[in-house]
Amino acid sequence: MQPPCAPADNLLALDEDLFTAYFDRYPFKIAHSLVGHPLLQLPRLIELARSLGHPILYFRGDHAINQVDDQSGEKRTFVDRKLARPDLSPVETLAQIESCRAWMQLRDVGADPEYAALLAQIIDEFRGPAERVAPGLSAPRADIFVSSPGSTTPFHLDEEHNFLLQIRGSKKLSIADGFNPAVLQPERLRAYFGGSGELAPYAAHLEQHSVHVDLGPGEGVHIPPCHPHWVQNGNEVSISLGILWFSDVTARRRHLYRVNSWLERAGLHPSAPSSSPVSDSIKALPLAVKRRLRRWMRR
Repeated sequence: MQPPCAPADNLLALDEDLFTAYFDRYPFKIAHSLVGHPLLQLPRLIELARSLGHPILYFRGDHAINQVDDQSGEKRTFVDRKLARPDLSPVETLAQIESCRAWMQLRDVGADPEYAALLAQIIDEFRGPAERVAPGLSAPRADIFVSSPGSTTPFHLDEEHNFLLQIRGSKKLSIADGFNPAVLQPERLRAYFGGSGELAPYAAHLEQHSVHVDLGPGEGVHIPPCHPHWVQNGNEVSISLGILWFSDVTARRRHLYRVNSWLERAGLHPSAPSSSPVSDSIKALPLAVKRRLRRWMRR
């Protein structure tokens, strides 16, 4: 799975035929030219961490891949699981990332104007091919992940369209097939959209249903929505840039699960999302009209 070379005048290299065939369906690699970008170097990230006005997610990097106890009624989020952290502040953790055995997520860095401009430039390069597959690009976000050598990010899923761009160091990703009920049971997906949290149950047999991706500097990978994955960092400090956004496709999925929840609370038994195209279309019609009206008004 080799990515194309990035053109000199672009930040990203996109094979549009590959993008159209695989986007939102299957992981695939791209290339980028962000490795030396000044906003993505450790000294600048330490400065960013000091200035962010919202909490920084960070944990020790030696936690198990599986963080879900199916016998527990607890919410399944990184925060609610209260995973152990280094005995350091976020800024101290970032400054000592080479030795403190941690991983960190600087979330929504577009709150900083310089990072907002970088995000806008990247999204502009994604927008054309992404809109052809999943129109209605909205709420783009940039997250930066910084990890100690050898650290592990537990098995979890994201509902957004997602590209992870490797800036420094290396990592291995195991991306499970979210369309396969052996990986993600309908009940688990229903619970996720009901607010149970992003952590997903993991077992070794899921590797048979997974794509394994090695990322080095200058490479990126597309992680389709609701495809659970875990990450193993290499032998150096890793810095990665995550680019995430919503679309009509992701909004429709969330809406269908929400409508089903309302109907179930009313004592009805609606068909599961994706099991009946006609039923899905009827449930999703108000949302589709609303999103199209919003785009029309913005234009």
